[in-house]
Amino acid sequence: MITKAFACYSLNDEERSHSSSGGIYPLIAREVIHNGGVVYAACYDDNLDVCHRTIENEHEIVDSQGSKYVQSSLSTTFRSIISRLRNYESVLFVGTPCQCAGLVSLVNETKTPRTHLYVIDFVCHGVPGRVAWNGYKKSKSLEGNNIASINMRDKSTGWTYGNYAWKEIMDNGSTTVTPRRQNPYMKGMLANLYLRPSCYSCSFKGVNRCTDITLGDYWGVWDHLPEMDDNKGTSLVLVHTEQGMRLFEGITDSIKIADANIERAIKGNSCIAESTKYNEKREEFFERLNKGENFITIVDGLTKTSLISKVKKMMINSLNTRGGIS
Repeated sequence: MITKAFACYSLNDEERSHSSSGGIYPLIAREVIHNGGVVYAACYDDNLDVCHRTIENEHEIVDSQGSKYVQSSLSTTFRSIISRLRNYESVLFVGTPCQCAGLVSLVNETKTPRTHLYVIDFVCHGVPGRVAWNGYKKSKSLEGNNIASINMRDKSTGWTYGNYAWKEIMDNGSTTVTPRRQNPYMKGMLANLYLRPSCYSCSFKGVNRCTDITLGDYWGVWDHLPEMDDNKGTSLVLVHTEQGMRLFEGITDSIKIADANIERAIKGNSCIAESTKYNEKREEFFERLNKGENFITIVDGLTKTSLISKVKKMMINSLNTRGGIS
């Protein structure tokens, strides 16, 4: 099957508000669970570390929604999946492209039937490891701010043109919502300051993948398909297999959908096809962090831009908001 591309979003605004883009994942997860299957997806634990968890109840799906820019611990996830597949149980696994490729490779090597396995990856910028995330949490704690809950892709400030925010709820009940490029952790991640080494030369980019479906943000949809943009998030869905298409067709009554152009989608979200660029300050970042320097102080210093760069960025953002760049 040739990969087919769609722009779409869930008709359930409440559920969509908890998702990073169009709210397609929870609909697919619910479809699998309703048909007797289980879902494996990334969730936060009590320490706000990210790990893959088994989801067997649709009410637990919300725990796995939203982007989590931290490497997820898989632990015994693959072993559990293989066991379920050999018992002819339906399984949906959602993970980074490299995690999905690892699972598919293991399934093939162990000659495990894939008939009941659905694999979904997402358009990946690159993943920070847990060392950077722990450094950020420690810095916040030293400020007297212990994070109780987090949303790295809050859409209360909007979604179009990437105007999402970073939301933190502290253990004292206070809440902060910060524009994404003003939050130190997001600022460092977008600068590629502490991604995992393999992310700078990712082997799993491109349109044709080993997964059934790829999910991502449809950046640029406001220009290509303006009727599909209401500032609440629009998903790009790439369907790679017949099995993936059957799964996707099971949710079409619950979404608004339009055919998409893959080439245009890649223009708006280059991470589909290209690895992120290596930041030469990465080694300095980890050297200083490992010596005990404050995470936020390091990131602020290493991502500081000159006045000329700031003016250029403001001009580019101005053109973007006027639709001058697709």
